Amino acid sequence: MQSDRDKLLLLIERLRMACVSSFSDNVVGIYLHGSVAMRCFSWLTGDVDCLVVVRQALQASAKLRFIQACLAMEPLCPAKGLELSVVTVQSCAVPERNPCFELHFSPMYASAYRQDMVGQLARMPKRDTDLVAHFAMVRARGITLMGKKAEHLFAPIPREWILDYLQAEMEGAATSKNDHPVYYVLNACRSLAFLEKNEFLSKQEGGYWGMQHLPEKYTSLLKAALAAYGGGSPMQIVDYPMPEFWAEIKKRWQQGRYIAKESVLP
Repeated sequence: MQSDRDKLLLLIERLRMACVSSFSDNVVGIYLHGSVAMRCFSWLTGDVDCLVVVRQALQASAKLRFIQACLAMEPLCPAKGLELSVVTVQSCAVPERNPCFELHFSPMYASAYRQDMVGQLARMPKRDTDLVAHFAMVRARGITLMGKKAEHLFAPIPREWILDYLQAEMEGAATSKNDHPVYYVLNACRSLAFLEKNEFLSKQEGGYWGMQHLPEKYTSLLKAALAAYGGGSPMQIVDYPMPEFWAEIKKRWQQGRYIAKESVLP
């Protein structure tokens, strides 16, 4: 039986081969980010996050070849699949708040690609605000699978843009915290860590950071979130002070970013 590490290495190699066979010498670099790059990946609960950089806009035929290859790799993927964006050198070098991309693949779109690949490619948005964070994470802590070093391709992202993105993420997570409590808790901690310490952390690292920097009464909550994130028992939110935790996060966020201003977090 293959170990999780061997399964991950096989998937990464298949991904590299798919990029080369689909895009040929148009490929400039392939970069991992997220939990794999930050050494806290779990096959049972994680996904593989990747950015592919190309020199020029992709032809339709190249997009179709690559989507077919990604669909073929799905049986090799971990629990939450493969999430990947293809972007041009220009998009990386001159960042925007809502960057352009050439192609995106994730489990969210796999079924639609199978049913109507050409149609789904045509319907796909051409910009994604998430790329602001992905670019910053790749530059700070990404793993280069192929090509130039990330800092030679990805321009620095303004800190204020990252804070705006993280705040929007927290606002969205707060509205669905009962459905996704692990993401809500750990993401809030890593967002606060970036605000206060300018550190890019994984969700797991964010949880440990919270245990060191938030009041002790939230330690059991953070331990439960970390255990669930690592593949343990699901969190039972009724057992933990979620409203008080969110109030603490809002207070710290306001103090760190909006001194003498009213917080806009819900």
